[in-house]
Amino acid sequence: MAPKEWTVLNPAGSRRLVVTKHLPGTRSLDILTAADSSVEICQSSDVLTPDEIAARIGDTCDGAIGQLTEDWNADLFAKLSAAGGTAFSNYAVGYNNVDVAGATAAGIPVGNTPGVLTETTAEMAISLTFSAGRRVVEGDRFMRGGQYE
Repeated sequence: MAPKEWTVLNPAGSRRLVVTKHLPGTRSLDILTAADSSVEICQSSDVLTPDEIAARIGDTCDGAIGQLTEDWNADLFAKLSAAGGTAFSNYAVGYNNVDVAGATAAGIPVGNTPGVLTETTAEMAISLTFSAGRRVVEGDRFMRGGQYE
């Protein structure tokens, strides 16, 4: 496994956070660095393995923000706890990738982002309904196939 590139924001911060993927926008990172946190962000688009995440957590880590694509198992939460970690947040609506019992056993509270896709899901359902009713896909094929006269 090739080492991944990481960006460190506010390296002199008094708290150390590991973020396994680049987060959209800058607001969350601005808040974290303003709270005197050093934030380490993986720049790779690859899904990190538990071993890669554990290696980045190292011996000292106050918290982590992970992704739905990663397997946050009991061993990883034990590693985070042993490194001094006090919190984990899943940057996702769900948490089926998180061993909640393992996190609880390690004393790590788990957060996620419920409700952030509710409006988007409703908008997509409406747009798909309109597309089906107006036969948008069929019309697109017709036009691209040169059949319109």
